[in-house]
Amino acid sequence: MKRNNWFVPGIILAGLVLIGFSLWAPQGQFGFNFNQKSLAIIVEKTGTVTFQNNEMPAETKLELKQKLEALDTVRTNTESDILVQFNDGGQFRLAENSEVVLDILDNGSPLVVIRSGEITIEKFGTSPSFWVRSEGQLYTASDYVLVDKKSARSLKDESPKNPDREQITQAEIESVLNSKKADFFKCFGQLIQKKPQAAGQMLISFTIENRGYTSQIEISKADINDTQFKSCLGEVVSRTKFRAFAGNPITTVFPLKFE
Repeated sequence: MKRNNWFVPGIILAGLVLIGFSLWAPQGQFGFNFNQKSLAIIVEKTGTVTFQNNEMPAETKLELKQKLEALDTVRTNTESDILVQFNDGGQFRLAENSEVVLDILDNGSPLVVIRSGEITIEKFGTSPSFWVRSEGQLYTASDYVLVDKKSARSLKDESPKNPDREQITQAEIESVLNSKKADFFKCFGQLIQKKPQAAGQMLISFTIENRGYTSQIEISKADINDTQFKSCLGEVVSRTKFRAFAGNPITTVFPLKFE
């Protein structure tokens, strides 16, 4: 009978101990992990790659198919690289002798923070895809491709019908065209040699096809009426290549002011 008197209090005490343990014990220790959710998985690996996180401060060898979580630090050595795939299908390759930290933005999107070395984006994934922080600047995966030539080359042959490809944005279009302003002003330099007083605004309309090439190029508004000048501007647009994207071709306009 005495043992029965202690049975109920013993159960209550054990329950309190378990509750306290779940609240105060470090997560991840003893195999418990209540809140962590994997961000990505390693789909390709060459050579020796290591990682570490807050729960495992010592560097650990990274294995193929291993899952990665927020705040994991990944490092590659000489003659090693990995291909990391996020849950939405986006992929980036970490080059040799490089280091990144995975994190999550406030909107829930995955973030790759480049600490050293370089990455190459190989797939965008579904919207909103993932983000990249490099040298203090924050980019979407698609914007990062515009500033990283290696990523642009790795994506140039990807089929535009691939559902991983995001629709191209107006910000991307303007960024690419702004990078061509020196070419536009070469046209203007040729013009003012024969018409020194020439000035005004030109509005160029064109279509961007799925594979990134331009078509249906027209000068839709012209304060400067010179056939050769218009033709020169049109040639700059025709040589401009955008990234491939999913969805319908995009028709847009781009203003240029010459003074």
